[in-house]
Amino acid sequence: MKNRFVKFVYLVVVGFGLVTYSCADLNVENLNDPDTNDVLATPSDLIKLAGGAYRVWNNAIQEYSGPGLSMCTMADQNTCSWGNAAMKDLSSEPRVGYNNDITYSYAYVNRDFWNSSYSALSQVNDVLRKINGDGVKIIDNGQDVTQMVAAWCYFIQGVVHGYLGLVFDQANIIDWDTDLATLEFSTYSDVAAAGVAFLDKAISTIDAAPDFTLPAPFIRGYELSKAEFRQLANSFAARILAYTPRNATQNAAVDWSKVLSYAQNGIDYDLSPDTDDATWIDNLKGYGVYPGWVRIDHRIINLMDHDYPSRWPNDNKSWNTPDGNDPGEAVSADARLASDFQYLSDNNFRPERGFYHFSHYRYARWDDWLQTWQGPAPTFWKWENDMLIAEAMVRTGDVSGATAILNDPTGARKARGGLDDVAPAGADEALTIIFYERDVELILSQGGTGFFDMRRRDMLQRGTILHYPVPAAELEIIGVPNYTISGDPDGENISNGSWTGYDGLTSPPPGK
Repeated sequence: MKNRFVKFVYLVVVGFGLVTYSCADLNVENLNDPDTNDVLATPSDLIKLAGGAYRVWNNAIQEYSGPGLSMCTMADQNTCSWGNAAMKDLSSEPRVGYNNDITYSYAYVNRDFWNSSYSALSQVNDVLRKINGDGVKIIDNGQDVTQMVAAWCYFIQGVVHGYLGLVFDQANIIDWDTDLATLEFSTYSDVAAAGVAFLDKAISTIDAAPDFTLPAPFIRGYELSKAEFRQLANSFAARILAYTPRNATQNAAVDWSKVLSYAQNGIDYDLSPDTDDATWIDNLKGYGVYPGWVRIDHRIINLMDHDYPSRWPNDNKSWNTPDGNDPGEAVSADARLASDFQYLSDNNFRPERGFYHFSHYRYARWDDWLQTWQGPAPTFWKWENDMLIAEAMVRTGDVSGATAILNDPTGARKARGGLDDVAPAGADEALTIIFYERDVELILSQGGTGFFDMRRRDMLQRGTILHYPVPAAELEIIGVPNYTISGDPDGENISNGSWTGYDGLTSPPPGK
């Protein structure tokens, strides 16, 4: 395994790369840097600066130092007893709150994603300031691409704000013309709503623009057409609306007809940025599948084989199997158990940290990619968008429409899983099948997806944080008293839920 930990150091790239800073630094003049007007003097400058923003955001949500790995373990989708990236701390049983001390060993978990998000936002806001504030027209090879670039910038504003609303309890909403001296934190719901509004603006700007193709560097491996870019903006809007709720009550109150509209206008392709393990990375997948690191929680295996124990026994011996012995390998009608998961007879986790971390399975779907950590790395499957359509159909009364999607022979459930057609008896059964697909098919795609799904169904273990606090370093810079997310379960900041396996085992166990 090559040494990848150098990636966790802040990078400052002069020119058009990533510049990491806090929100409080946004209006501080740096006399050692060129004036913004000098740096953004040509159309090429503006295109490059805007075009690099998605990479900054995507790398951050897929990075080892981001929140993705700990969200996977908190969701009992993956499991790990290693302390790295707060995976052990935040998935301990009983659960604990987030340590938002500036000296915390894993303070980067919420800090780095926060900083990178605002870095990406600053890049596109600088460009929009030139377009909207200064009236600059961007001409590239004789073609006016001003609306294309503006639409892309609004798209980045939408994605960044949307995910700040998904990941944090509060954040700053910053448009290109925001007076930074008046910044205040907004609630996660307002930040997420701002993200959707920015995506709406991106969509309307795309519609008004002349035909275009996004340059390949914007999303490595893609040259999205105007229509394909519009689809992507719609899919992200559907995602943000569906994933914002912190509990089942909020989830029921989502405007599911709006989610349906966005998703039906969403992607008909898989978004898989072409990683090169240097400028475009996906360490969420890398460390999520690397042998010896993260494993798949038995909760997932139990979904595929209902007789398989959903939890490792806390004493390492009291198995709830018919013969009381270790269950060995699971068996499932779902072909993905064999194609995507690898059985391991032994564990290398530390028993003193809790046998509940143990698992017989690791995720093997990306083993070919793992040879080089390079190549297409899916972050938004078409099947995820299809499942958003199906879920929205169910929640708006169209179970038959959702069933048709589940039984589509080209969809992952049939094409990869080889499963029989289903005929759900009602909405609850249909949703169970939909979330099965999401749990099994979307593992380690975009950071946070499994966590957001468990959160909005009240299925995160009791005591699990429902979002991260604003990083301590940011609070210190702006002179706001430090705080964290911890305390008694309230369903708003700390989960008051749990999950029960098909074997009847609950998590957390009774009395925990």
